[in-house]
Amino acid sequence: MQISILSILLTLLLVPAVAQVAGPLQQVSMNSEIETWEYIEDTTLVEYIVEEWIENLVIDPKLTINEGLSIDCVWVNQHSYFSHWNSGKINPYKLDGANYKDTLSVHINDSVATVNWSFPVTNTRITSPFGFRRYRWHYGTDLKVYYGDSVAAAFDGIVRIVDYERYGYGRYVVLRHLNGFETLYGHLSKAKVKVGETVKAGELVGLGGSTGRSTGTHLHFEIRYQGNAIDPSTIYDFTSDCLLTDTYFITPASFQYLVDARKVRYHRIRSGDTLGHISQRYGVSVSRLCRLNGISRQTMLRIGRRLRIS
Repeated sequence: MQISILSILLTLLLVPAVAQVAGPLQQVSMNSEIETWEYIEDTTLVEYIVEEWIENLVIDPKLTINEGLSIDCVWVNQHSYFSHWNSGKINPYKLDGANYKDTLSVHINDSVATVNWSFPVTNTRITSPFGFRRYRWHYGTDLKVYYGDSVAAAFDGIVRIVDYERYGYGRYVVLRHLNGFETLYGHLSKAKVKVGETVKAGELVGLGGSTGRSTGTHLHFEIRYQGNAIDPSTIYDFTSDCLLTDTYFITPASFQYLVDARKVRYHRIRSGDTLGHISQRYGVSVSRLCRLNGISRQTMLRIGRRLRIS
């Protein structure tokens, strides 16, 4: 049985009447069991019982999400889009960054409001920046790590996803943060957290590796807002291990890159090409290549034909 504020108020209103009615007095205890006393005429004792009940009443701040996890409700209610909780899909949200028209301030560092931050890795260098790379858009920043290096949470948060993607991120972790951001840590050799676990900025979330689509040990690091990637280099200065700003403003310019990222691109088929090879080269799944070009996996590729890849 759940206790509401309304039931408390009703109890307070009815206290004077309780002592006037013959019969057993009932009290709802913290474990929701019913305890019964003999009829008591002393209203002082009745008032004491009610006051003690209210004083010891604890309203549970946790809620159960669709995965059956019991988490602090702030991780769902802090921002309107946080109501979408999904531990299997990186972007379950419905915001198209290309249509974003607002200006939103995001606190990165605020000692008064206890907004903490950390570098995911320190003493590193960028091996591949955010932007267009080898025929496709790169939605994060690659940072040099060695196998087994510690990878830390960028901000205080809760673990939303721990998963493995064979042809993409490899072993990766997604954290949700109270400031409105979400961060992704890809190509880990091992995840050190579980879904629903809360972490502080700087705490260990995983170990460096080269899992998934990777040609060497590195950390693929992403910052996202409502599923849309933001260039980490507009927030962090990875060359000097410092922040560029204490407050980041999300504006339409933050997602201007999507115009270029979504431009139609083609591949001209050459001798020896297969859908599998083309898929690996551009980072586009075979099923998507088939959908974009109205073909099947069994279609014979004709040399010289243009194949749409994005």
